[in-house]
Amino acid sequence: MSACFAVALVAPPVAAQPKRTETVLVLEAANEGSWEPGVQALVAELLTTGYGLNVRAAHAHLPDQLERELQSEVADSAALAGIALVREGDNATALLCRQGVTPCERLRMKISEGELSRSRLALAMVERLRPIDLPAAPEPSTDARRDATPARTVPAAQPATSAPAATRIRPFRAWLSGGVVLSSGMSTPLTWLSASLAMMRAHPWGVELSVAGSPLAGKAELDAGSLTLRGYSVTAFATFEPVTERPFGLSLGLGGGALHLQEEATSTPGFDVTTHSPTVGIVSARARLFHRSGPVYLGLTIDPGILVPAVKVDAGRETALRIGRPWVSMQASVGLEL
Repeated sequence: MSACFAVALVAPPVAAQPKRTETVLVLEAANEGSWEPGVQALVAELLTTGYGLNVRAAHAHLPDQLERELQSEVADSAALAGIALVREGDNATALLCRQGVTPCERLRMKISEGELSRSRLALAMVERLRPIDLPAAPEPSTDARRDATPARTVPAAQPATSAPAATRIRPFRAWLSGGVVLSSGMSTPLTWLSASLAMMRAHPWGVELSVAGSPLAGKAELDAGSLTLRGYSVTAFATFEPVTERPFGLSLGLGGGALHLQEEATSTPGFDVTTHSPTVGIVSARARLFHRSGPVYLGLTIDPGILVPAVKVDAGRETALRIGRPWVSMQASVGLEL
Protein backbone atom coordinates (compact mmCIF):
# COMPACT_ATOMS: atom_id res chain seq x y z
CA MET A 1 0.00 0.00 0.00
CA SER A 2 1.57 3.29 -1.00
CA ALA A 3 1.84 6.39 1.17
CA CYS A 4 -0.59 8.26 -1.11
CA PHE A 5 -3.25 5.57 -0.61
CA ALA A 6 -2.72 5.88 3.15
CA VAL A 7 -3.64 9.59 2.93
CA ALA A 8 -6.96 8.69 1.33
CA LEU A 9 -7.74 6.15 4.05
CA VAL A 10 -7.06 8.36 7.05
CA ALA A 11 -8.30 11.71 5.70
CA PRO A 12 -12.05 11.40 6.57
CA PRO A 13 -11.67 10.95 10.37
CA VAL A 14 -9.50 14.04 10.71
CA ALA A 15 -11.44 16.38 8.44
CA ALA A 16 -12.78 18.29 11.44
CA GLN A 17 -9.30 19.10 12.81
CA PRO A 18 -8.14 22.76 12.56
CA LYS A 19 -6.38 23.25 9.21
CA ARG A 20 -2.89 24.71 9.39
CA THR A 21 -1.34 26.86 6.72
CA GLU A 22 2.00 25.02 6.96
CA THR A 23 2.87 22.21 4.57
CA VAL A 24 5.21 19.31 5.38
CA LEU A 25 7.03 17.46 2.60
CA VAL A 26 7.22 13.66 3.08
CA LEU A 27 9.67 11.62 0.97
CA GLU A 28 9.37 7.83 0.70
CA ALA A 29 12.74 6.11 0.19
CA ALA A 30 13.24 4.12 -3.01
CA ASN A 31 13.74 0.38 -3.56
CA GLU A 32 15.02 -1.61 -0.57
CA GLY A 33 15.03 1.47 1.67
CA SER A 34 11.24 1.83 1.37
CA TRP A 35 9.17 1.41 4.53
CA GLU A 36 5.52 1.91 3.54
CA PRO A 37 3.92 1.08 6.95
CA GLY A 38 6.12 3.68 8.63
CA VAL A 39 5.30 6.33 6.01
CA GLN A 40 1.58 5.61 6.43
CA ALA A 41 1.80 6.03 10.22
CA LEU A 42 3.71 9.32 9.79
CA VAL A 43 1.19 10.66 7.26
CA ALA A 44 -1.71 9.78 9.55
CA GLU A 45 -0.12 11.52 12.53
CA LEU A 46 0.64 14.67 10.50
CA LEU A 47 -2.93 14.81 9.20
CA THR A 48 -4.28 14.36 12.73
CA THR A 49 -2.18 17.32 13.85
CA GLY A 50 -3.56 19.42 10.98
CA TYR A 51 -0.53 19.86 8.72
CA GLY A 52 -0.85 20.11 4.96
CA LEU A 53 1.06 17.34 3.17
CA ASN A 54 3.06 16.88 0.01
CA VAL A 55 4.01 13.18 -0.33
CA ARG A 56 6.54 12.17 -2.98
CA ALA A 57 8.66 9.16 -3.91
CA ALA A 58 12.39 9.70 -3.47
CA HIS A 59 15.16 8.55 -5.81
CA ALA A 60 17.63 7.63 -3.01
CA HIS A 61 17.46 4.64 -0.66
CA LEU A 62 20.46 5.23 1.63
CA PRO A 63 20.31 7.70 4.57
CA ASP A 64 23.13 10.02 3.43
CA GLN A 65 21.83 10.25 -0.14
CA LEU A 66 18.25 10.62 1.08
CA GLU A 67 19.25 13.47 3.41
CA ARG A 68 20.85 15.42 0.56
CA GLU A 69 17.78 14.87 -1.64
CA LEU A 70 15.44 15.95 1.18
CA GLN A 71 17.44 19.12 1.86
CA SER A 72 17.30 20.04 -1.83
CA GLU A 73 13.54 19.35 -2.09
CA VAL A 74 12.75 21.44 1.00
CA ALA A 75 14.93 24.33 -0.19
CA ASP A 76 13.20 24.37 -3.59
CA SER A 77 9.69 24.26 -2.11
CA ALA A 78 7.54 26.37 0.19
CA ALA A 79 7.29 23.55 2.73
CA LEU A 80 7.85 24.30 6.39
CA ALA A 81 9.96 21.15 6.75
CA GLY A 82 10.62 17.78 5.14
CA ILE A 83 10.57 14.28 6.64
CA ALA A 84 11.90 11.07 5.11
CA LEU A 85 11.92 7.50 6.40
CA VAL A 86 14.33 4.76 5.34
CA ARG A 87 14.48 1.16 6.51
CA GLU A 88 17.72 -0.77 7.12
CA GLY A 89 16.99 -4.33 8.19
CA ASP A 90 15.51 -4.24 11.72
CA ASN A 91 16.14 -0.49 12.08
CA ALA A 92 14.48 2.62 10.67
CA THR A 93 16.01 6.09 10.30
CA ALA A 94 13.89 9.24 10.20
CA LEU A 95 15.30 12.46 8.69
CA LEU A 96 13.89 15.92 9.53
CA CYS A 97 15.08 18.89 7.45
CA ARG A 98 13.66 22.33 8.35
CA GLN A 99 13.35 25.21 5.90
CA GLY A 100 16.47 27.36 6.20
CA VAL A 101 17.96 25.33 9.09
CA THR A 102 21.04 23.10 8.96
CA PRO A 103 21.98 20.43 9.72
CA CYS A 104 19.07 18.01 9.42
CA GLU A 105 18.07 15.88 12.41
CA ARG A 106 18.21 12.09 12.47
CA LEU A 107 16.37 9.57 14.61
CA ARG A 108 17.12 5.85 14.51
CA MET A 109 15.21 3.12 16.29
CA LYS A 110 14.47 -0.59 16.12
CA ILE A 111 11.17 -1.50 14.48
CA SER A 112 10.77 -5.04 15.80
CA GLU A 113 7.62 -4.07 17.73
CA GLY A 114 5.63 -3.47 14.54
CA GLU A 115 2.76 -1.00 14.87
CA LEU A 116 4.00 0.27 18.27
CA SER A 117 7.41 1.12 16.78
CA ARG A 118 5.79 2.96 13.87
CA SER A 119 3.58 5.02 16.19
CA ARG A 120 6.51 5.96 18.44
CA LEU A 121 8.60 7.15 15.52
CA ALA A 122 5.71 9.13 14.00
CA LEU A 123 4.95 10.83 17.35
CA ALA A 124 8.63 11.64 17.86
CA MET A 125 8.86 13.40 14.47
CA VAL A 126 5.65 15.41 15.05
CA GLU A 127 6.98 16.45 18.49
CA ARG A 128 10.09 17.84 16.80
CA LEU A 129 7.94 19.95 14.49
CA ARG A 130 6.20 21.70 17.40
CA PRO A 131 8.96 24.26 18.16
CA ILE A 132 8.53 25.71 14.67
CA ASP A 133 4.70 25.82 14.67
CA LEU A 134 3.24 29.20 13.66
CA PRO A 135 1.36 31.24 16.33
CA ALA A 136 -2.17 30.05 17.05
CA ALA A 137 -5.10 31.82 15.39
CA PRO A 138 -6.79 34.67 17.37
CA GLU A 139 -9.17 33.48 20.07
CA PRO A 140 -12.84 33.59 18.96
CA SER A 141 -15.25 36.11 20.42
CA THR A 142 -17.38 35.42 23.51
CA ASP A 143 -20.52 34.79 21.42
CA ALA A 144 -18.69 32.36 19.16
CA ARG A 145 -17.36 30.45 22.17
CA ARG A 146 -20.87 30.20 23.66
CA ASP A 147 -22.27 28.69 20.43
CA ALA A 148 -19.36 26.42 19.73
CA THR A 149 -19.53 22.71 20.39
CA PRO A 150 -17.15 21.57 23.17
CA ALA A 151 -13.98 20.21 21.64
CA ARG A 152 -13.06 16.57 22.09
CA THR A 153 -10.19 16.07 24.52
CA VAL A 154 -7.03 14.94 22.78
CA PRO A 155 -4.65 12.74 24.79
CA ALA A 156 -1.40 14.45 25.66
CA ALA A 157 1.62 13.59 23.54
CA GLN A 158 4.32 11.38 24.91
CA PRO A 159 7.02 13.32 26.82
CA ALA A 160 10.11 14.16 24.84
CA THR A 161 12.19 11.78 26.97
CA SER A 162 10.38 8.79 25.39
CA ALA A 163 11.54 9.67 21.87
CA PRO A 164 14.38 7.58 20.50
CA ALA A 165 17.80 9.17 20.66
CA ALA A 166 19.30 10.59 17.49
CA THR A 167 22.25 8.76 16.01
CA ARG A 168 24.32 8.82 12.84
CA ILE A 169 24.93 5.74 10.76
CA ARG A 170 28.62 4.95 10.43
CA PRO A 171 29.66 3.68 7.00
CA PHE A 172 32.31 1.27 8.33
CA ARG A 173 32.56 -2.52 8.18
CA ALA A 174 35.11 -4.74 9.90
CA TRP A 175 35.90 -8.12 8.29
CA LEU A 176 37.63 -11.27 9.59
CA SER A 177 38.45 -13.91 6.98
CA GLY A 178 40.11 -17.30 6.79
CA GLY A 179 41.05 -19.62 3.93
CA VAL A 180 43.96 -20.56 1.69
CA VAL A 181 46.29 -19.10 -0.93
CA LEU A 182 46.95 -21.00 -4.15
CA SER A 183 50.11 -20.05 -6.01
CA SER A 184 52.19 -21.22 -8.92
CA GLY A 185 55.21 -23.21 -7.78
CA MET A 186 53.61 -24.32 -4.48
CA SER A 187 52.98 -28.01 -3.78
CA THR A 188 50.58 -27.27 -0.90
CA PRO A 189 48.48 -24.14 -0.30
CA LEU A 190 49.23 -21.53 2.31
CA THR A 191 46.70 -21.15 5.11
CA TRP A 192 45.62 -17.51 5.09
CA LEU A 193 43.98 -15.32 7.76
CA SER A 194 43.11 -11.66 7.23
CA ALA A 195 41.48 -8.69 8.93
CA SER A 196 40.22 -5.64 7.07
CA LEU A 197 38.37 -2.37 7.57
CA ALA A 198 36.09 -1.11 4.79
CA MET A 199 34.72 2.42 4.56
CA MET A 200 32.00 3.61 2.17
CA ARG A 201 31.56 7.39 2.12
CA ALA A 202 29.77 7.84 -1.22
CA HIS A 203 27.74 4.80 -2.24
CA PRO A 204 28.61 2.66 -4.17
CA TRP A 205 32.29 3.67 -3.93
CA GLY A 206 34.57 2.90 -0.99
CA VAL A 207 38.02 1.82 0.19
CA GLU A 208 39.25 -1.20 2.17
CA LEU A 209 42.53 -1.76 4.04
CA SER A 210 43.57 -5.36 4.75
CA VAL A 211 46.36 -7.12 6.67
CA ALA A 212 46.91 -10.86 6.28
CA GLY A 213 49.29 -13.67 7.10
CA SER A 214 49.84 -17.43 7.05
CA PRO A 215 49.89 -19.17 10.47
CA LEU A 216 50.88 -22.46 8.77
CA ALA A 217 53.56 -22.73 6.13
CA GLY A 218 53.07 -23.87 2.55
CA LYS A 219 55.51 -26.15 0.78
CA ALA A 220 57.26 -26.29 -2.58
CA GLU A 221 59.04 -29.42 -3.81
CA LEU A 222 61.77 -29.62 -6.45
CA ASP A 223 64.61 -31.98 -7.40
CA ALA A 224 67.18 -29.91 -5.51
CA GLY A 225 65.26 -30.03 -2.22
CA SER A 226 62.19 -28.55 -0.58
CA LEU A 227 61.10 -25.08 0.46
CA THR A 228 58.61 -23.96 3.12
CA LEU A 229 57.08 -20.47 2.94
CA ARG A 230 55.13 -18.14 5.19
CA GLY A 231 53.70 -14.87 3.94
CA TYR A 232 52.50 -11.57 5.44
CA SER A 233 50.82 -8.83 3.44
CA VAL A 234 49.32 -5.35 3.64
CA THR A 235 46.98 -4.34 0.82
CA ALA A 236 44.53 -1.54 0.03
CA PHE A 237 41.57 -1.69 -2.38
CA ALA A 238 39.28 0.78 -4.09
CA THR A 239 35.86 -0.89 -3.96
CA PHE A 240 32.59 -0.71 -5.86
CA GLU A 241 29.25 -2.33 -4.91
CA PRO A 242 27.15 -2.81 -8.07
CA VAL A 243 24.61 -5.05 -6.30
CA THR A 244 22.96 -4.09 -2.99
CA GLU A 245 19.65 -5.95 -3.22
CA ARG A 246 18.86 -7.01 0.35
CA PRO A 247 19.82 -9.30 1.86
CA PHE A 248 22.54 -10.05 -0.73
CA GLY A 249 25.32 -7.86 -2.07
CA LEU A 250 28.39 -7.96 -4.28
CA SER A 251 31.56 -5.93 -3.75
CA LEU A 252 34.31 -5.61 -6.35
CA GLY A 253 37.73 -4.08 -5.79
CA LEU A 254 41.12 -3.37 -7.32
CA GLY A 255 44.29 -2.56 -5.41
CA GLY A 256 47.72 -3.60 -4.34
CA GLY A 257 50.26 -3.64 -1.55
CA ALA A 258 53.32 -5.46 -0.26
CA LEU A 259 54.00 -9.13 0.56
CA HIS A 260 56.83 -10.36 2.79
CA LEU A 261 57.89 -14.04 2.48
CA GLN A 262 59.88 -16.09 4.99
CA GLU A 263 61.71 -19.08 3.52
CA GLU A 264 63.17 -22.25 5.00
CA ALA A 265 64.97 -24.53 2.56
CA THR A 266 66.23 -28.11 2.76
CA SER A 267 68.58 -29.36 0.02
CA THR A 268 69.25 -32.78 -1.40
CA PRO A 269 72.84 -34.07 -1.54
CA GLY A 270 74.93 -32.23 -4.10
CA PHE A 271 73.14 -28.87 -3.71
CA ASP A 272 73.88 -25.92 -1.44
CA VAL A 273 71.13 -23.97 0.28
CA THR A 274 70.80 -20.19 0.30
CA THR A 275 67.61 -18.74 1.80
CA HIS A 276 66.14 -15.28 1.48
CA SER A 277 63.20 -13.36 2.95
CA PRO A 278 62.08 -11.23 0.02
CA THR A 279 59.51 -8.43 0.10
CA VAL A 280 57.69 -7.95 -3.19
CA GLY A 281 54.70 -6.04 -4.50
CA ILE A 282 51.29 -7.58 -5.05
CA VAL A 283 48.64 -6.40 -7.52
CA SER A 284 45.23 -7.87 -6.79
CA ALA A 285 41.55 -7.72 -7.62
CA ARG A 286 38.80 -8.51 -5.12
CA ALA A 287 35.34 -10.04 -5.39
CA ARG A 288 33.16 -10.55 -2.31
CA LEU A 289 29.66 -12.01 -2.34
CA PHE A 290 27.90 -11.41 0.99
CA HIS A 291 24.63 -11.95 2.84
CA ARG A 292 23.48 -9.36 5.38
CA SER A 293 21.43 -9.99 8.52
CA GLY A 294 21.09 -6.76 10.51
CA PRO A 295 24.61 -5.45 11.22
CA VAL A 296 26.24 -8.86 10.55
CA TYR A 297 27.61 -9.95 7.17
CA LEU A 298 28.60 -13.43 5.95
CA GLY A 299 30.67 -13.55 2.77
CA LEU A 300 32.92 -15.41 0.39
CA THR A 301 36.00 -13.45 -0.73
CA ILE A 302 38.28 -14.24 -3.70
CA ASP A 303 41.41 -12.15 -4.38
CA PRO A 304 43.18 -13.09 -7.64
CA GLY A 305 46.54 -11.37 -8.12
CA ILE A 306 50.19 -11.59 -9.10
CA LEU A 307 53.48 -10.88 -7.32
CA VAL A 308 55.65 -8.14 -8.82
CA PRO A 309 58.27 -9.38 -9.40
CA ALA A 310 57.67 -13.13 -9.18
CA VAL A 311 59.69 -14.96 -6.51
CA LYS A 312 62.22 -17.24 -8.22
CA VAL A 313 63.76 -20.39 -6.82
CA ASP A 314 67.04 -21.29 -8.53
CA ALA A 315 68.65 -24.74 -8.68
CA GLY A 316 72.20 -24.33 -9.90
CA ARG A 317 72.13 -21.89 -12.80
CA GLU A 318 68.52 -22.59 -13.72
CA THR A 319 65.24 -21.21 -12.39
CA ALA A 320 63.36 -24.19 -10.94
CA LEU A 321 60.23 -22.41 -9.68
CA ARG A 322 58.34 -19.14 -10.07
CA ILE A 323 56.10 -18.36 -7.11
CA GLY A 324 53.26 -15.85 -7.33
CA ARG A 325 52.18 -16.08 -10.98
CA PRO A 326 49.27 -16.29 -10.14
CA TRP A 327 48.67 -15.69 -6.41
CA VAL A 328 45.01 -16.33 -5.47
CA SER A 329 43.44 -16.25 -2.00
CA MET A 330 40.00 -17.75 -1.27
CA GLN A 331 38.43 -17.02 2.11
CA ALA A 332 35.20 -17.24 4.07
CA SER A 333 34.44 -13.89 5.72
CA VAL A 334 32.46 -12.54 8.66
CA GLY A 335 31.75 -8.81 8.76
CA LEU A 336 30.25 -6.37 11.28
CA GLU A 337 28.82 -2.92 10.56
CA LEU A 338 30.38 -0.42 12.98
